[in-house]
Amino acid sequence: MDDQKAGPIKDKESFFEELFRYNQEIMLLINPDTLKIEDCNRSACLFYGKTHDEMMTYKITYFNCLSEDQLKKEVERAKKRERNQFYFKHRCFNAEIKDVEVRSSPVSLDGRNYLLSIVTDISGLQLDSDALRKENTVLEKRVAERTYALKELNDQLISAKAELEREMLFIKALFESIPGYLYVYDDTGRLIKWNKKHEEMTGYSAAELASMTLDQWFEGDDLARVMAAVDDVFKNGYGEVDANLITKSGKKLLIRSNGVVMTLDGKKYFTGVGIDITASRRLEAELAKESKLLETTLVSVGDGVISCDKDGYVLFINRVAEDLTGWTKIDALGKPIETVFNIINDLNREKAGNIVAEIIKTKEIRELDNHTLLIARDGSERAIEDSAAPIIEENGDVLGVVLVFRDYTEKKQKLDQIEYLSYHDQLTGLYNRRFYEEELRRIDTPENLPLSLIMGDVNGLKLVNDSFGHVMGDQLLKKAAATITRACRAEDVVARLGGDEFVVLLPKTNQIEAEEVIARIEELAKSEIVGTVELSISFGFETKVDKEQDIQLIFKRAEDYMYRRKLTESLGMRNKTVGMVIETLFDKYQKEMFHSERVSRLSAEVGNKIGLNTKDSHDLQTAGLMHDIGKIGIAEGILDKSEKLSEQDWLEIRRHPEIGYRILSSANEFAEIADHILEHHERWDGSGYPNGLKGEEISLEARIIAIADAYDAMTRMRLHMDDLTVEEAIEEINRCSGTQFDPEIARVFIDMIKDEN
Repeated sequence: MDDQKAGPIKDKESFFEELFRYNQEIMLLINPDTLKIEDCNRSACLFYGKTHDEMMTYKITYFNCLSEDQLKKEVERAKKRERNQFYFKHRCFNAEIKDVEVRSSPVSLDGRNYLLSIVTDISGLQLDSDALRKENTVLEKRVAERTYALKELNDQLISAKAELEREMLFIKALFESIPGYLYVYDDTGRLIKWNKKHEEMTGYSAAELASMTLDQWFEGDDLARVMAAVDDVFKNGYGEVDANLITKSGKKLLIRSNGVVMTLDGKKYFTGVGIDITASRRLEAELAKESKLLETTLVSVGDGVISCDKDGYVLFINRVAEDLTGWTKIDALGKPIETVFNIINDLNREKAGNIVAEIIKTKEIRELDNHTLLIARDGSERAIEDSAAPIIEENGDVLGVVLVFRDYTEKKQKLDQIEYLSYHDQLTGLYNRRFYEEELRRIDTPENLPLSLIMGDVNGLKLVNDSFGHVMGDQLLKKAAATITRACRAEDVVARLGGDEFVVLLPKTNQIEAEEVIARIEELAKSEIVGTVELSISFGFETKVDKEQDIQLIFKRAEDYMYRRKLTESLGMRNKTVGMVIETLFDKYQKEMFHSERVSRLSAEVGNKIGLNTKDSHDLQTAGLMHDIGKIGIAEGILDKSEKLSEQDWLEIRRHPEIGYRILSSANEFAEIADHILEHHERWDGSGYPNGLKGEEISLEARIIAIADAYDAMTRMRLHMDDLTVEEAIEEINRCSGTQFDPEIARVFIDMIKDEN
């Protein structure tokens, strides 16, 4: 600065001392090795709430929130001039924590190295609109305080001219080490004093700066704001303004400048420090944009989002959360989180604990229990799944908690349904084999002894399926399941193992009590009928009385007992069912009854003609009567269809020999004639159905029934054309002899018919 013009200031040492002591900037002189505060100005005392003597007893670590090791690293960077601008949190007056910008530069005084730090309170930059209004009030108060201080400073500057040479050198070094650009303008607006930073920032040389005035740095609205701020300074003693300063290269820098009025020798000077806030303002804009983007994202996501502070008061709620909770954003903000996010346990209906306190304590992400219900503002309930996470600052402090949740109702219903289906039989609604096996392991304990196990098997299910179709068979199983359940106790476990088998687990039930349960089931079953079929179930049971007994052996004994009973009970049931099947067929299709009776008579007469014994003749007569029993399984509407049958209809009708075979072969009484029923549509030349048998591969009885069936059909059963006369039918049988019919049987049958007519 020696090569710069001193201007009208007469006492340089006094000038620089006053500039340090009473500058509105917070200034600290720090020993970089010990971190001790060696000196400070009046603004620092006001900011930190300490007297000058008290300040001299502290290290800077007392005020800085960083640890001493961290702070030493930053001081080392400032010493090496690697960085001169820092952002910290400082403990200030009344223990308030504030965000500050610190601009530090190394200085040398009397052969000792110091660090000159200028501290700027920037906490106001992060306030929201409400906070800014409060901050303005504080700033107004500060301005008033500073105006008063400046007035005092103006009086004190006159009496503080006599300073030591050492302090003058210190002030000169201080002047050059200020991180911002320092300026002093006289009352005409001419720049009369500046520091090296001023030259570096603006790009002008010392000679060029010496001829510049205040209005040359700004233009347009920026100039107007600056000049208005200068007027305020001269009126009130202090002012601050942000404006775009134009450098020598034409580049614009956003500068924050604060100035005061200084009076020396009766003259007023406008002095202050300006700092480049272009980068920080850009950072503010980017942070604001990022914040807006984040808020838009949270508002738009498909999940509900609620955030709260560390005390549990709601700070943010998005649209989905509004819909799920019933709370609008306006009503929710500032409310306790447990009021807006009211959750209970679905199982015990108890209110959930304080999730926010737990997250703040553990600092860990946590998912809520699967059985969580959200109680909306209108009292409605919905299952939710969610997670809660802490909002953590860089220093590790927890600022609050964010909750993310979604409606789980539909998903829960599907999962419940899947769980239900995984343990229940879909047809009967009873427990299935999987549940039975798991429950058996659970219930097989000494506490449940005696433990009885009942096995049940529905009689005639296959016969019903073959005769009446699986729909009736399913109805029979449902009726059996309902009957067994109705006869059992609430604590008993009833399950369908598959097919026609059922099992009942009876804990704490002895043999006599198990027999009583079976008796109740059998009594109820007597009154149950599905269609024309009576419900019949064969039961077996066994009781475990000793914990050493193998439960699987108990199961096997119950099953064996059931099968022994089924051998006798099922035979009678099947024989009875066959009778009901033929009765049902004849009731449904009366023409079939008359047709079957005629075929039965004609077949028996042929048997007598060829010399069959009494038993075989009786069996042939029975087979003739039941030759079309399989038609009970033909689809509705085909047998009495008025229009011509389609190819698909004929394919359906051609199934009846196999259906009839399955029905009769399952009943012991009719098993011997089942083959005759299966083969009565086979042909002598092998072109028949269902198995393409030929010649004597076809049973004799089937060959006889085939001719009797064909003759009666031609003379009595033609649906879509006139019946044939006896002579025409005989001629047709004679024509088909050796191809469709056994030629010898055909000859006997024709002679018999001719004799009758």
